[in-house]
Amino acid sequence: MNKPDLTKPTRQSTRGLLLIFLFSAQKFIRVFWPALLVLVFQNKWIQNQMVVIIILVVFLGLLIVHTILYYLNFFFYIEGNEFVLKTGYLRKQTLTVPIERIQSVNTKQNIIQQLLDVISLEIDTAGTAGKELKIHALDKYYADELQKQLRAVKSKSPIEEDPDPGAGAVEEEKEELLLQLTPADLLKIGISQNHIRAALVILAFGMQLFQQIQDLFEEQANQYSSRLVEFLSQSNWALVSFLAIFFLVIAIFFSLLRTVIKYFDFKLLKKEHSYRIEAGLLNKRNVIVPHYKVQQLNWETGPLKRIFGIYHLVFKQAVSGQNRRQQQQLVDAPGCLATHLERLKTDLFGEDILSGLPKIRTNSYYFRRLWIFYGWLPFIAAVPFLYEQWLFWMGSVVWVMGAAGYSYLMLKKRYFKVNNHQIRISKGAVSQRWQQMELFKIQSVEFRQSFFQKRKSLASLRLMNASGSVSIPFIDEKIAKQLYDYLLYHTEISEERWM
Repeated sequence: MNKPDLTKPTRQSTRGLLLIFLFSAQKFIRVFWPALLVLVFQNKWIQNQMVVIIILVVFLGLLIVHTILYYLNFFFYIEGNEFVLKTGYLRKQTLTVPIERIQSVNTKQNIIQQLLDVISLEIDTAGTAGKELKIHALDKYYADELQKQLRAVKSKSPIEEDPDPGAGAVEEEKEELLLQLTPADLLKIGISQNHIRAALVILAFGMQLFQQIQDLFEEQANQYSSRLVEFLSQSNWALVSFLAIFFLVIAIFFSLLRTVIKYFDFKLLKKEHSYRIEAGLLNKRNVIVPHYKVQQLNWETGPLKRIFGIYHLVFKQAVSGQNRRQQQQLVDAPGCLATHLERLKTDLFGEDILSGLPKIRTNSYYFRRLWIFYGWLPFIAAVPFLYEQWLFWMGSVVWVMGAAGYSYLMLKKRYFKVNNHQIRISKGAVSQRWQQMELFKIQSVEFRQSFFQKRKSLASLRLMNASGSVSIPFIDEKIAKQLYDYLLYHTEISEERWM
């Protein structure tokens, strides 16, 4: 099969017509579904079948016209050292991105695209709030060739002073499989997830859905909610405990389901100068992570993860704005063993020297600040409203002592290690998280000292790189100033490639 000529304006695959139609219909329904519910349940004229048919025909006709015009006016091509994307029919738009500014070219494939046998290609550039360029429907061969040629042109760009070695031949290099998750691994990862967070997500979604339904059917919603409150108030502790356990089981099932959908057939592969991650059941993704783009490596473990001997890794890349959160979700590797962790740290940072260095711990004053914030302030705020109830005072003792234990765990896990090239920061409470980066990738350092910290000769530092920021709270003021001066000096004199 001949290589496609990317210098000529090209449309998406014709199978993308159905994809565009479905995406447009989904957007319309998502915006107007409350109004549709009102039309269905609260208007008698909707029972007239002829009116329904006319509305559906007009709606489908407009969607079909929009789909065809959108498809016919969507072009992309390479012109010199720029990638060009033209869209729109009523309001035409041309997006032009210098290829040397392209940070990554990744592919995704949701369930509809899998059925249509097309692939979505996403091009990410530095300094954007979101994915700047998206092409939703490409044949697999064409998507692979476009991804390959964009990376090859980027490697030959004269603007790049220090191009990634081997980037032009990256497709010819043999990949090494570092990690592949089995169904048993997915089960371990799902069980060891934060089920409290999953329960809160379910609760928040349920409350939001109930609120929207309540706005539409206020009388019925109030009636059912009153019955539920009355039922719970008259229930005994056994039934309430059963409902709590049932809700926790639902949260665990949700965590397992989410894990399987997100990390199904997960593979972490390595080429000489980059990693590639494949994963997904309903939404397959193929993400390339160049080594030079990784700003810091984060990894964490918790009580259940320690039992299974696994870590969750996150490659924090050079992204900005709203896109930062999305990239962090995409580029992670769950279920890593200690051997995988050491291998990745060696690839990115070289020989591990930090492990043998002493820990510089956060001052114990940090414990008092946390205990006041998490324990005593909520207690004091609730006293005026609940002081007459004896159950409140029993719960307050448990709450304040629990906050003390939580604050102590946070203090115990707060420390950092640093040498002339790298820094590693530890934090957490129940779980423990580490953040490691090379000093030359730090872009700015902020020295913070409140009035209370100054009295105790303490200070905090905030280190910022292209992927975000990390903090070092409540350390000795002399150490903070020395580290602040050194990091700024290192940032100014370093000529190494940070992105």
